Amino acid sequence: YGAASTRGGCEVSVTCTKSSSFISQVHALPSGVIGHVLTYIPRNDTAQLVHAAWRRGDLRLKYLRRLQISNSDLNAEMLSRLAPSVCGSNVYGDDDAPMVIIRTHISVGERARLYTR
Repeated sequence: YGAASTRGGCEVSVTCTKSSSFISQVHALPSGVIGHVLTYIPRNDTAQLVHAAWRRGDLRLKYLRRLQISNSDLNAEMLSRLAPSVCGSNVYGDDDAPMVIIRTHISVGERARLYTR
């Protein structure tokens, strides 16, 4: 389905398909309209908590050592994917992103693996 309207001499057309998500539909709108649409979308509670923590400067993630996780399957998966030495940094997030998560309390061994990588 699709919709088109004329407002102030400017035609706005949005074509929707079943496979297009709400986010992609919003991004397809003209730049002046996107901001107005986003003001009416309520924030997710978890996203609101993360955003508030970032604004306070409290967005930090404490590093868990191998022996602190009792589930061995979860331990192996976390260390193989999320360890700072695997990620190459103690910061999660893109270089140009305004919001990043900083890893704290990294063990001496993990720090050595991170810097010798």
